[in-house]
Amino acid sequence: MSNMIEKEKAERPLFGIFPKLLLSFLTISMIPLILLGYLAQRNLAVTGSESIAIARGTGEGSLRSAIEIGEVAIKDSVRALDEKSTEAIELRTMELARRIADFLYERDKDILLLASIEPDPQKYLAACLSCNRDVIEPGPWPRQADIGDTVGLLWSNPENRVSWRHRPPDNYERQSRPLYREITFIDLRGHEKIKIRDGKISDDLKDVSKKENTFCKAEDYFSHFHSLKQGELYVSRMIGEHKRGWLYKTDKGIKVKPESAYAGKENPHGEKFEGIIRWATPVYVAGEKAGYLTLALDHTHIMEFTDHVVPTEERFSDLSDGGSGNYAFLWDDQDRCMSHARDFFICGYDSRTGKEVPGWVSQVTYDEYKNSGLTLEEFAAALPSFRDHTQKKTGSREQSASGCISLDCRILDTAPQCEGWHRGTGDGGSGSFLISWSGLWKLTTYATVPYYTGRYGSSKRGFGYVTIGANVDDFHEAANITRENIEKSIVTQGNDIQIATDKARHLIEQSTGANRRLIVIITIIAALAVITASIVLGLTITRPLKRLSEGARAITRGDLHQHIMVKSGDELGELARSFNKMASAVAEVDRMKSEFVTVASHELRTPIHGMLLAVSGILEGYAGEVSDEIREDLQIANEGITRLMHLVENLLDLSRIEARKFELNIITLSIDHIVGRAIREVSKLIEARHHVIIKNMPPDLPDIDADKDRIAQVVINLLSNAIKYTPEGGRIHIGVEKEGEEIVLAIADNGYGIPSEVHERVFEKFFQADSIMSQRVGGSGLGLTIAKGIVEEHGGSIHFESPIPEGRFSDLPLGGKRRGTVFVVRLPIKKTPDNKSGLFL
Repeated sequence: MSNMIEKEKAERPLFGIFPKLLLSFLTISMIPLILLGYLAQRNLAVTGSESIAIARGTGEGSLRSAIEIGEVAIKDSVRALDEKSTEAIELRTMELARRIADFLYERDKDILLLASIEPDPQKYLAACLSCNRDVIEPGPWPRQADIGDTVGLLWSNPENRVSWRHRPPDNYERQSRPLYREITFIDLRGHEKIKIRDGKISDDLKDVSKKENTFCKAEDYFSHFHSLKQGELYVSRMIGEHKRGWLYKTDKGIKVKPESAYAGKENPHGEKFEGIIRWATPVYVAGEKAGYLTLALDHTHIMEFTDHVVPTEERFSDLSDGGSGNYAFLWDDQDRCMSHARDFFICGYDSRTGKEVPGWVSQVTYDEYKNSGLTLEEFAAALPSFRDHTQKKTGSREQSASGCISLDCRILDTAPQCEGWHRGTGDGGSGSFLISWSGLWKLTTYATVPYYTGRYGSSKRGFGYVTIGANVDDFHEAANITRENIEKSIVTQGNDIQIATDKARHLIEQSTGANRRLIVIITIIAALAVITASIVLGLTITRPLKRLSEGARAITRGDLHQHIMVKSGDELGELARSFNKMASAVAEVDRMKSEFVTVASHELRTPIHGMLLAVSGILEGYAGEVSDEIREDLQIANEGITRLMHLVENLLDLSRIEARKFELNIITLSIDHIVGRAIREVSKLIEARHHVIIKNMPPDLPDIDADKDRIAQVVINLLSNAIKYTPEGGRIHIGVEKEGEEIVLAIADNGYGIPSEVHERVFEKFFQADSIMSQRVGGSGLGLTIAKGIVEEHGGSIHFESPIPEGRFSDLPLGGKRRGTVFVVRLPIKKTPDNKSGLFL
């Protein structure tokens, strides 16, 4: 290996492409640069006198331009910041709508998966218990401001300090809550056969073909089931009991009465709205419709998407704040409120009658109802949608007094934004607009929830739409700050321009000579820059070529797994890609060779084993008397077959190591036991060579995690080498000690040693340092390769020294042809936790 490396160094050219490129580029670049410097010096004197006059006029013009540009910049900056803020809230609204749609589509998958299995209460219960999602538990309100580090996490590297913004993670309390309040299996007549409610199997089975037996007495889902085909889904509207709420005016604005339903920060102790959305699909057993599966999604998980969104710097909150005007809410495909910061605004049903509570209307419309002779439910159902919506109207006092003030955009004729949302989502789109509401300008955004399963596929509005309201003053804040900063900057800039003009005129008059010297300095700096650029350009070309050359040399040394990183699309990049293809092809050929060796070894092992058994049987007399002459021949054949069997086993081990399919049966074992076993295995060979084995092993060695057979194989291979390559009457030292978390095994001999010129190749497969000696002592050249592979598979290492330094082993006499070799094996005492199961691949 060292000779090969020295030869490669000798073949490298003395004057490569890099010096040639550098010299050429410098020649082309420096001549124009020197000429440019000369001309610049000559023209500087003329330019100086002209610049004085120009500077005076420029200063006056710059001041006028700064004022004009500043005024335009103020308008443009304010408009740009407003547009960016609006765009950010629009994007947040779209993302929120898409997240809700993704969540709903996941529920489609849930019911189709559950419908594919045969109805079973235990399976349904397991499914219910496995479907959970965290919800934020609102903290106490009112609350004191957090006391502590108000600055938050600061930058540590000064290069990161500019506009550093850090927001720590929220510390809201979360509680895991089941996704589904109910899972039922209903037969073809509408009778519940299986019901999972509140995480338990329920015996309260009902006939759901009757609305009075359904949630809030308001569900009519069974009437839609008969038309469902296999794989089709029915998805209901949101069904829930309406919660009442009362508002009143104060000097500080609209407030919520304590007896009202939950309203976030405005009424944190009120009763929360609870509802469901029901999914249903047919269940087929043996190809026949057996009934229907329904999943009742807890509507709380839908409200979680909007209840905590704040379109200001706060971003998120555990408690929504309807009074601030900065919050998100959700409407269904029929423009009815599904989620709001104030739960009493959510459309719902009267659980006593199963009828929907009519939405809040204006006083004008309510007076019209009183003269109609209809019930309020009938009157609201007959009202044209989005008829004359305007803020000039006020809400119905009678409905306000009753607390029944749910929001149905179709008839909420006091809120013109409802018509805007409805129109904007009619094509499934999104957007925003400004509206003056309660004396404040508000930005309101809308985005369609793109969920189109079942009934929601009948319009482009899908499941409904998300809206976010934001007070304009809140997101105008950045623009207003920018306005003030620019106005201050204009004043400062005007003063600076006047001062700079005076200084420029004075400096131009006095510094012509200094500027000439500066030209010289600039020329020198430019020359250095050209030189630097030349070097960089040269390296850009030559470094890839050098990496290709190194990769090629590595392949010649046997390291076939070479890959050159390709970072360019030019000719060098194409050359690197071609090299990679070539290296991959060579590695593939090597892999195919290994596979061939594996297959061939497997195919050879069976017939060789058969021959070995046959010859052994004849030698042991199973086939009758054998003459001494034939016995001698059979003995020779038996030894040859045994060597061939050993070679096949070695080839199989080698192929497994190369293919990374080497199996280890890891157990805890004694290294002393392994060494003793290895010595017994080679004892006949030791006696035949008249060697002496010297063991140096302390009694308190710890056990190690290893494969006993494979580690024994390593020790046997190393001992066999030491025995074979040591002249008769030699000494072999076996030492074991603990170093840190490793066991160190050293096997040293006072044999011939290993020539220094082949040190690099000792662990190569089929390599034998002395072919004549190898033929005399036997061996395939695979033992050390396999030993190295086994040790490395255990997470250890192996190396050797030859000749042995004098004095290292006092019990090994060295000198003359006895130069000695020591192999050192390092093994970890404990394998990593994931390998302690016993099987290591």
